[in-house]
Amino acid sequence: MAGPAAGYPAGVKSEVLPWWLGLTALWVLTLPTPSLPEIVAAAVAAVPCAFAARAARRAVGGGWRPRARWFRWLLAVPGAAVRESFQVLVEVVRHPRAGRFDTVGLPREPDAVHEARAACAALVVGSTPGTMVVATPENPSAGRELVVHRLLDGGSRVLDEVRR
Repeated sequence: MAGPAAGYPAGVKSEVLPWWLGLTALWVLTLPTPSLPEIVAAAVAAVPCAFAARAARRAVGGGWRPRARWFRWLLAVPGAAVRESFQVLVEVVRHPRAGRFDTVGLPREPDAVHEARAACAALVVGSTPGTMVVATPENPSAGRELVVHRLLDGGSRVLDEVRR
């Protein structure tokens, strides 16, 4: 399969192709037993979604510059998700109004890198039940930070990774 961006300029290929691959992989990962027709369906359905993702980024004027090293954040998610699932259940049963807002400081980086970090962090942090990103302040005087809602006290390996 040539992919969704065959015959398009390099700028489209460099953005649409990763979206297409990621969206196809996401679909396939949700299948209990992938078969060839389901993989083909995933690849076909991901094409318009990949172009829509590029169009959406352009519409909001995003200029993200993600870093490959951020993939290591994903290593912290499975353990944190399992551990926090049990802890959150106990916490919410004991204290139905549990939770608080915190700010998480991020490193100083160029705007495009910071915006990419904030977006990727929201996805990764939101993959665990104990914490959710609720805002990324755009006020430069507020510094580079995320506002998160946390149900649990103590540290979070996922937040520690995002801060690095």
